[in-house]
Amino acid sequence: MALKSVFVLLFLSYTIAAGLVAHRAGYVTYDGEYYGAQARISAWGVPDMDPNSNYEVSLSLVNFNGNGSRISVLRVGLHDNVAKKTGCYNTDCPGFVVANSSAFYPGQAISPLSQYGGTDEFITFSIRKDTATQLWTLYREDYGTSIKFGWWKKGILAGLEDKADSVQWMSFVQYPNNAAGSPMGSGHFSSEGKHKAAYMSDLKLFDQTGNGVESPNIYDLAKDVDKPDCYTALHASVFDGEYDERHKFYYGGPAGCRN
Repeated sequence: MALKSVFVLLFLSYTIAAGLVAHRAGYVTYDGEYYGAQARISAWGVPDMDPNSNYEVSLSLVNFNGNGSRISVLRVGLHDNVAKKTGCYNTDCPGFVVANSSAFYPGQAISPLSQYGGTDEFITFSIRKDTATQLWTLYREDYGTSIKFGWWKKGILAGLEDKADSVQWMSFVQYPNNAAGSPMGSGHFSSEGKHKAAYMSDLKLFDQTGNGVESPNIYDLAKDVDKPDCYTALHASVFDGEYDERHKFYYGGPAGCRN
């Protein structure tokens, strides 16, 4: 089982490497003006991971720079293997500065991990403007207080310097187009629910002052699943005992997808 690790990413365009297939499952906001977002991400080690494949689950702020021809993205999340895409990761990225006081760092392995039918392990991230510097800043939120992880430099983000057009809570897989698809999440479909499927929860949006102003209901977001026979996403409120979980969804799918 591959180890899950933290990653941060900046990219100013997006291309899929030749010979790879990509699929996604999650939820996104409708176009608007967004000044930050948060997500709790369940931490799973992905079983049977092909070394030529990639899986990630992430929170992203996206700006389409007017027409979408050059997309600016700030992304944070958990992944196994290294995605083959345009952009820079972690401390290899000159656009991201790790806070000196941070006990956490990009590329750090997560331990312990969730267990199928058992323990639930997670990490909570937010990306929002620092009120003093007005820089996009990454925080870890699951230790009872906001811990500054680092920030992205000014002058490299095009339209995203000011605001995002969209927020994405999303999982992705990439794998060779002549191979069986990678597992996503826990390697189980979203329909299995609590303690079995991977999830994202505690979704939140922030205003220009860095205050949390909205916890978006999953029903007010757009589901974005491009290969539903292989990878799925499902809001948690459909399950018995989770009716009030309006800000949480499950996602995932097993290995073996064929295109």
